[in-house]
Amino acid sequence: MKIILKVILVVGLPTALFAQQDILSTSCDAAGTGGTVSYSVGQVPYLAWTSATGTITEGVQQPYEIFTMAVNEKFTSDPGCIVFPNPTTGKVTLKFSNPILNNLSFCIYDMEGTRMSGDTIDSEEVSIPMDDLKPAIYFLVILEKNQPIKTFKIIKQ
Repeated sequence: MKIILKVILVVGLPTALFAQQDILSTSCDAAGTGGTVSYSVGQVPYLAWTSATGTITEGVQQPYEIFTMAVNEKFTSDPGCIVFPNPTTGKVTLKFSNPILNNLSFCIYDMEGTRMSGDTIDSEEVSIPMDDLKPAIYFLVILEKNQPIKTFKIIKQ
């Protein structure tokens, strides 16, 4: 009986040590002057490597979102704005494709609803500094006459 148990453990144990397998959405190899990298989309990240020039997270489903949280239904015309880059490490740019710049402003709020910064919008492209904010999730609210018309979720790394 002990021999049969040992055989089952020796033969069955290695099959239990294999990692899970995924069907990936896509994968590719990229090459540049700094080296090469292989990547795939469809795995969960599990380990991060950080250096002075950036961070690489092994696995996939990296955080990258452009997300509109809310739109005021009373607002009759679309402000036609986008925010990039998101996630960011410094500043974000708010760009209007359909500029209606009368009485527009923005505010940045943290997850607790504390107002972190804000200013008026007076051009089709506004650079919003976020260098002094700690890494977290923030909400960029576009206001017309102090009424929210559009909200973006910004990830500060």
